[in-house]
Amino acid sequence: MTAAQVIREARLRAGLTQAELAARLGRERAQVARWEIGAQEPSFANLRSVVEACGFAFRVEIAEREETPELDSELIVSVPQAPQQRVQALLDRLSQGT
Repeated sequence: MTAAQVIREARLRAGLTQAELAARLGRERAQVARWEIGAQEPSFANLRSVVEACGFAFRVEIAEREETPELDSELIVSVPQAPQQRVQALLDRLSQGT
């Protein structure tokens, strides 16, 4: 889940408009809108403040990940690549039908 999705979900669950949430945060409504559409990434502190302003607790959990050989082998190949290389590799795979 992205920060934008977290912010929108928290606001909607709290029954707040963007303007109401912005007022609680002491921010402009446009700032909340930018966060919600992903045009600007909030800092971790701002993300936590938004969730708490909506009346929820913000928890982060670090958990063991299930071993997945397919994903592990893909990560070994893709992590060292530049983002453009990853996108091109994905497009190549899609065009080949794999």
